[in-house]
Amino acid sequence: MRRFTSIRLVGTAALAVLLAARAGRADDAPQSEAPFRAEEDTGEQQADQALPVTLRLDKGFVLDMAPGWELERAADDPGDATGRMRARIVCRTPACRRTQEPCTFVLRRDSVEGADDAERLAGLHATPLSRYLRLRTVLERTSLGATIRQPLGPVEFGPHTWIAVETNAAGRFKSGLFAETVIDGRYLGATCRTCETGEDRHTAARAMLASVRRVERSASR
Repeated sequence: MRRFTSIRLVGTAALAVLLAARAGRADDAPQSEAPFRAEEDTGEQQADQALPVTLRLDKGFVLDMAPGWELERAADDPGDATGRMRARIVCRTPACRRTQEPCTFVLRRDSVEGADDAERLAGLHATPLSRYLRLRTVLERTSLGATIRQPLGPVEFGPHTWIAVETNAAGRFKSGLFAETVIDGRYLGATCRTCETGEDRHTAARAMLASVRRVERSASR
């Protein structure tokens, strides 16, 4: 009887050790991420893999929208904004749920006077008064208490020169990137906004501005 009791106690102890060892191995196993995080990563990958859509503006301007960006009030053709003097595109990627980024493009009906595009662009803000009015306008359009983050001046986006200024918003408002260019005598203005507060801002916007070009004049009256 004592022998069977000893065997039983030894067996019970061995079973306890085995179960504890299995539990220890389970604790050391890699833990999966939360489901919503996995879905967010998948969305980012899909946005990165999406092909850019060429957006056609009026006056012959075209640009490549960054993956995940869409034209507001698009008709059957998501890349057709012809016939509008103002077109707004918005970012729909998972990352933009936080940064809330749109860009608005504005055209002018009349061509810009000047000998060439460099002279026309320089003439947009050639006087101290015009530069002051431009800075005051962008600050007012950003937020109360906004400041200048990057000063007004020429910036190279792609093959074209732009006159750009960047603002830093106060409080919970969006900071802005305001840029203007003249191509073949035609004016194009862009206003891009973001809730991003870090050093790296307007990355997609800058890439889209760098892609701006203009088709042949005969097709862009």
